[in-house]
Amino acid sequence: MGRPRQVLDEEILEVARACFIEHGASVSTEAIATRLGVSGPALLKRFGSKRELLKAAFSVGQMSPAAHQWLQKAEAGPDARELLEQLLEMTRTIDSFFRKMVPAFAVLREAGLTPEELRGEGKEPPPVRAHNMMVGWFRRAQEQGRLRAGDPNVMASLFMAGLQHRYFLAHVTGQTVPPEEEDPWLERMVDIFWRGVAPESEEGALASDKARASKGQGHGKREG
Repeated sequence: MGRPRQVLDEEILEVARACFIEHGASVSTEAIATRLGVSGPALLKRFGSKRELLKAAFSVGQMSPAAHQWLQKAEAGPDARELLEQLLEMTRTIDSFFRKMVPAFAVLREAGLTPEELRGEGKEPPPVRAHNMMVGWFRRAQEQGRLRAGDPNVMASLFMAGLQHRYFLAHVTGQTVPPEEEDPWLERMVDIFWRGVAPESEEGALASDKARASKGQGHGKREG
């Protein structure tokens, strides 16, 4: 008889996440174990229970490791690069996270997992932290004279809401959000947002136009 197959935690969580999204929170641990090529008891021994496996599979760190890097950049930034370039960079990272996370919301709701149970007692909710990081980012950009005057809290709210709304809409209507290479929605959204927060000086507007033109290369023709 051969030795039992050895699998890493990352592989288990990736397969479990796919099974939960495909079949719902009621999928059995045996079904997950079968796809992994291990036994059900071995799987439960690793994580303790299906509920703990589900929590681990949908933790923010597992869903998008890049999200932590983005939060760190937002907390420290903006840096010396063109501001629009940094907005586009953060937009793509945040969009990638929502693309993965929104389909998981139905599973978490079906499982009856509360936000407190998922993140742990006493910890700041990730959406609150992300919003506060963006408020600080916009405020510092204003202090540097790189954005027009305005409430940074409103800017952060509009920016984050613009990124997540289409995924929630797709979720409740059963539609699919096309990949960015098929529909450059992110670039258009940032372009419209930037026109509302860019510096009022002609110099600042010209700089933003140059950055948009540079970033637009390789994404196909822009809509007129």
